[in-house]
Amino acid sequence: MELGLNYVLKSVVALVVIIFAANYGLKYLNTFMTKKNQVIKVIERTPISKSSALSIVEIADTYYLMSFTDTRNEILRELTAEEKAKITTSIEEVVPVTQLKPKKASAGKKNIQTFKTLQSQYQSFYEKRK
Repeated sequence: MELGLNYVLKSVVALVVIIFAANYGLKYLNTFMTKKNQVIKVIERTPISKSSALSIVEIADTYYLMSFTDTRNEILRELTAEEKAKITTSIEEVVPVTQLKPKKASAGKKNIQTFKTLQSQYQSFYEKRK
């Protein structure tokens, strides 16, 4: 009886050691796999329906409005310098939750309004294509 319990205890300890070693090894390998300077960044993604979404994507310092569906992804248009400036200022305003302070509500509303305008343009563009 004691021999079986000893065997089970050694097996559990060995399994825990293997799991921790695998976890540490994967984290170490992940540092080599992730790119530090990404060229393509998804700034914001908003679902339109179950199978489609609108996204603002930065590709090599140029911002694009893109449509993502199950069957295809396409660039709808390149954003202007003014729209890019609005997006970058809204990104810079993001603060960690622990440091949240009341800010101007008008700046956030303008960014939301710009995105809603882009979203409605996309929906009308999408409906015309049907």
